[in-house]
Amino acid sequence: MKNQFFIKLHSLVFILIAFPVQALTPVPVPTEPIYYEPPVVEITDEIRKHSCVEIDGAINQLHPYRYSYKPGFYDDGSNKLAATLIVFDTIPVVEGWLGLAYLGYSSLVDEKEARRTQQIEQKIAMLQRVKAEKHCFE
Repeated sequence: MKNQFFIKLHSLVFILIAFPVQALTPVPVPTEPIYYEPPVVEITDEIRKHSCVEIDGAINQLHPYRYSYKPGFYDDGSNKLAATLIVFDTIPVVEGWLGLAYLGYSSLVDEKEARRTQQIEQKIAMLQRVKAEKHCFE
């Protein structure tokens, strides 16, 4: 009787340990992109109706906006000041948090600027595709 009890106990322990391991399901992997992907600018019929000169003029008007005029991280004096505040700030309440907040803000502005220039690049590429389809200036 005692022997049967131990066999049942061992089989119960084995079932409780072994089967839940087999019942684990893998964690679902997200399939959507993690990083920002710019929307593709579609060619509309209204754009196709424009002449080659008008399309070329639109491209020329967009060219100044494709560049970022914001200084780089190491060239921006405000970022230097924020980094200095983080290191040397001794104000009891602030203690470098102001500098960290500004660096976060600066990073957000950089990302917004990169997305803006990327969108302009997409518009220019779309207009150049229309020019190529129309065989402009050949």
